[in-house]
Amino acid sequence: MLQTQPINPIFHRQDVGSHDWWLDIKQAGTPLIVKVDENKSIVSFIWQDPCGKCSDIDSVYIDLYSKTPHPTQQLTGFARLEGSDVWFWETELENDWLGSYFLMPATHSQRPPKHKTRQEIRQWWIQLMGLSAQSDPLNVLPAHSNGNGVTLSAICLSEDKKAAFKYSNVETQGILKESVWKSERLNNERRIWLYRTSRNTQESLPVVLLFDGQYWANHLPIYAELDALTLSCQIPEAQYILIDSISSSHRNIELACNVDFWIAIQKELLPWVRTQYSITDKPEKTIVAGQSLGGLCAIFGAFHWPEYFATAISQSGSFWWPDVDSQPGEGELIQKISNADLTTAPLNIVMEAGCYEKDMLEVSQIMAKTLKENGHRVRYREFRGGHDWLCWRQGLIHSLLQALNS
Repeated sequence: MLQTQPINPIFHRQDVGSHDWWLDIKQAGTPLIVKVDENKSIVSFIWQDPCGKCSDIDSVYIDLYSKTPHPTQQLTGFARLEGSDVWFWETELENDWLGSYFLMPATHSQRPPKHKTRQEIRQWWIQLMGLSAQSDPLNVLPAHSNGNGVTLSAICLSEDKKAAFKYSNVETQGILKESVWKSERLNNERRIWLYRTSRNTQESLPVVLLFDGQYWANHLPIYAELDALTLSCQIPEAQYILIDSISSSHRNIELACNVDFWIAIQKELLPWVRTQYSITDKPEKTIVAGQSLGGLCAIFGAFHWPEYFATAISQSGSFWWPDVDSQPGEGELIQKISNADLTTAPLNIVMEAGCYEKDMLEVSQIMAKTLKENGHRVRYREFRGGHDWLCWRQGLIHSLLQALNS
């Protein structure tokens, strides 16, 4: 869907596209925000064509998480101000919006295929992402990665939420050790980050296993928040185990209710950690946490092995699994818990989902209800955000506060 007439007054200046105009844009930083009322703002995204007025760029696409339609349904593109190097796209967002986006310029030879299937459009989009997807060079907030080689920019309309961006170059207060876990059972190896918010290696501490650990170690590190909460006595000292996903293909297999993955954690990973640090063997003090497919995995592991993991954090869990096109509530794990006998050993479950997640929100609501009906203790909330690592980062801290203080 292409916008033709800009709303923000800055596009109607006489010198639009001039050197001085671009200096003003770069000084302000994008996106530009004009508040409409107490609830919403007009947000303007801008891209400068590096080739100037005469360019082979045919389109500039934007993927604003949880706002723009999926590209197989509808492409969202910038418009070009005629006779200039200025490309723009404007939308209306809630004043508490927090999320990620990327820009993707395309040349005339990279136009989308016409009259093709959704799968062919998806393949074209993924291929183009590998070639030209990029963070917004005019955005002054720190960029982050989606974990698949695409650099993302952040948009934050709420001043209260801007604390989420204080994650770069922070010296850790605890003990950080990066290692390699070589699993015989899984026949693979991966990075593991061990972070201990105590300098005492002999004290038996609670354990928190974090799936997609590469995000929390590298892309959106959370060490500073863990240190601050620990030093202020809001959470107890703990041993955090950040588990790398290796790759998308490994992630899709291992986090999808995979028994071998969980046996490897029990029989290989935890015993290996115990050779280095003293950690608890109490299931109620052993927490598993994940997002999306990892959120599904966390509930799966706790439900099947409560003698090891009696506390789980699930953020935007993929409870539709294994069929993304299934009706809400038909997911395999939901059905298994629904048909199980009433539990005699209630799990401690902390769940959340974003209000802009559409179908994912509904399956999370159903899972929370199903777990409660099976006798488990469930604390469920809905945050103002979407299916987005930036939102999950803040939510993870919130969830750890609850899980570690149970």
